[in-house]
Amino acid sequence: MITVVINPGHGGTDPGAIGNGLREKEVTLWISLAIANELRKYEGVNVLQTRITDTTFSLQQITDFANHIKANLLLSIHIN
Repeated sequence: MITVVINPGHGGTDPGAIGNGLREKEVTLWISLAIANELRKYEGVNVLQTRITDTTFSLQQITDFANHIKANLLLSIHIN
């Protein structure tokens, strides 16, 4: 079993980059949800996400979570 943690960049009180009517935190969440849905189609892949709503987590919380569950991959999505 391979464990993948997907982290949509920013969120909650941190909007990330803002431009053209878009907020980075929203776009990264949409992309992360789509990636998670695709990866869940594969046998032997356990997919977890650091957030599925507009919430704030520190970098320390994100890495602590991934390390605690012994993730094989931590993918952090950002758009600038």
